[in-house]
Amino acid sequence: MKAGGPLWAALLLLPPLLQNAPVAGAANILAVVWFVSPSHFVMLGRLFSELAARGHNITVLSHFPRQAPQPNYTDISIAGSLPSYADKLTMDLVEMVSGPFGLLYNWHFCMDACRTVYAHPEVEKLVHSQDHYDLVIAEIFYVDCMAVFAHKFRAPLVGIVTSMAFPTAYDRMGNPDHPAYMDSYFSPHSAPFTFWQRVQNSFLHVAARFCDWWFSERGMDQLLGEVFSDAVPPIREMVRNTSLLLVNSHWSAGHPMPTVPGLVEVGGLHVKEPRPLPQELQEFLDGSPQGVVYFSLGTMVRPDTFAPDKLQALLDVFAELPQRVLWKVDPAKVPRLPPNVMASKWLPQNDVLNHPHVRVFITHSGLMGTQEAVAAGVPMLATPMFGDQFLNADRVVAGGSGLKLLYRDLSRGTLAAALHQLLNDPRYYDRAQQLSRLFRDRPRPPLEEAVYWVEYVIRHRGAPHLRSAAMDLAWYQYLLLDVAAFVVATLAAALLVLYLIICKISSRLVETSRPVPKGKKRD
Repeated sequence: MKAGGPLWAALLLLPPLLQNAPVAGAANILAVVWFVSPSHFVMLGRLFSELAARGHNITVLSHFPRQAPQPNYTDISIAGSLPSYADKLTMDLVEMVSGPFGLLYNWHFCMDACRTVYAHPEVEKLVHSQDHYDLVIAEIFYVDCMAVFAHKFRAPLVGIVTSMAFPTAYDRMGNPDHPAYMDSYFSPHSAPFTFWQRVQNSFLHVAARFCDWWFSERGMDQLLGEVFSDAVPPIREMVRNTSLLLVNSHWSAGHPMPTVPGLVEVGGLHVKEPRPLPQELQEFLDGSPQGVVYFSLGTMVRPDTFAPDKLQALLDVFAELPQRVLWKVDPAKVPRLPPNVMASKWLPQNDVLNHPHVRVFITHSGLMGTQEAVAAGVPMLATPMFGDQFLNADRVVAGGSGLKLLYRDLSRGTLAAALHQLLNDPRYYDRAQQLSRLFRDRPRPPLEEAVYWVEYVIRHRGAPHLRSAAMDLAWYQYLLLDVAAFVVATLAAALLVLYLIICKISSRLVETSRPVPKGKKRD
């Protein structure tokens, strides 16, 4: 080979390498988060911070401005525009939102909250801003409150769902959503379904889309018409231009589902590697080699508002346990605690769950906490309160890593029996460890997955090539109703022709079988 051979080979390879290389330079990203939920922002904020750390200039409109400044990260604070429900959700409110009309209330509540946010001066400034953004990231939660800013700034839209995907989120990506075998945010049942569960799932499949149109789409079209002076298309058209949908789910904590390339599962994005615990907490957990039960109902529900008999049942059962109990609750608002119980208004949950002595997690089955427990390999006693928590609890039971105990069934006997089973039957721990390995075993961590696809959309200035052909079909075409109608019509026509032929032949046969009168000849 000539001396210049390797050099020429390298030069020949250079163009395709450059073609596939990421585009250099920082992008201007606008992230708009209207919903006032600390648990939601745990996931969203981690993604935004990582994008800023990668050199992108990210502007974040939210209720949760950073406590310490970060390079490339600019806050637009709307804190105080909506009431915070952190540690304020009493059991009376829980029972209201988990009742038959709870889902309808959520749509109404979210629509009102969206209207309030648009009245904030900072949002009004953004509405009239002439800034340039290369990408808009908007949270999807019941209503598409902020997706309009992708249209305003003529930027690709990335939707992000902090729960499993809503039915209408599937629709905007042309993603399959089949009620016969796919779990639904609005259903408490995990697949595989019984016949009656498929009936319920099918009803919810249709009802969710009707409610979204009736309560969300119509309201958003009216609101955006007022805010933008009718200068924007209907919200349904805008969200159909979504380039990427990031969903807080993973098959290991639920079930595998078919996904189009533009829908990416990033379940566990918020889960970080455990950090050292505060000294007092470390000593409390270290000092219980027989194990620790950790009890938390998340950032909203107040366990001190439990009915007196249920609260007393908790204290009685905890007092009888040989294990220590760590309880996220305001100690000033509960009766005197047993000696083996430590209570605190706030606890570093992920760090606690990863302590080797934690053996059971009593949880309200919020998705963030459930994923943290799955990642840590801790069995769960699921006590769902509202929303998708019932589905999350059902998935825990179906996965074999825990038990479910509804609030209405909570008593000294049921709680003691459930904890005894979880603490003494090694199958729950073994299954939790197995699920942890499955949850963590991925080509790349969920944060890396999310960042890759966000930057992919930036590099390609949107992702229309990921668009499913299903997006170009009317609903009756997608369901093949026109094909079914054609087949039925063709069969009906064929049967009609066959019927007429048979009638004609029968008529001829009848005529030929008649006796011929004397003196006449047959034709």
